[in-house]
Amino acid sequence: MFASAAALAATVSLAPPEAEWADCEAATNVPLPAATWRGRGHVDVRLSAAAGTNLVQVAFGRDADGDGELSYEETALVVGRGAEEAFFEDVAARRRYAEPLAPAAGRRGLGWRVYLGPDGAPTGLHATNETGVAVFAAWRHAPPACCFAPTWDAVRVVSAGPDGADGSARVEIGPDGTVCVFK
Repeated sequence: MFASAAALAATVSLAPPEAEWADCEAATNVPLPAATWRGRGHVDVRLSAAAGTNLVQVAFGRDADGDGELSYEETALVVGRGAEEAFFEDVAARRRYAEPLAPAAGRRGLGWRVYLGPDGAPTGLHATNETGVAVFAAWRHAPPACCFAPTWDAVRVVSAGPDGADGSARVEIGPDGTVCVFK
């Protein structure tokens, strides 16, 4: 898995740790400059995973201890695509939203776009599976508040399973904001 974050002229590249087992979990963390979250119009996440991957997920939160890693305790939101479901989790409220999806024969994917108002509050959610079919339609016009917070400054990507290293994620904040590509 490769990670790159670009904000104006800043770029950070990370490589995940070597996997010791065949059924591995590859993970990487990338800091997000706080300024990129302010006054933007959307947060766009694109997840892709091989058929043999158990899941690929992106976690957002605030790296409170400043160690460069987003721990579970620092995580606010997790968005992911598993073998037969798409999900997002409000970690603080311990609330998980999941929608079953038919197993995909090839690559699995999830597109997740949260539209933001001028104050940074989520105003809309558009999510689709790998074939473009809408998921989480109930939250299209009124997504939960957990879908975004301007104070988040870190993202963590996890890809797990026999083909875990083949998972990827793309995170874009605003039309001219930060873009993170994980491969």
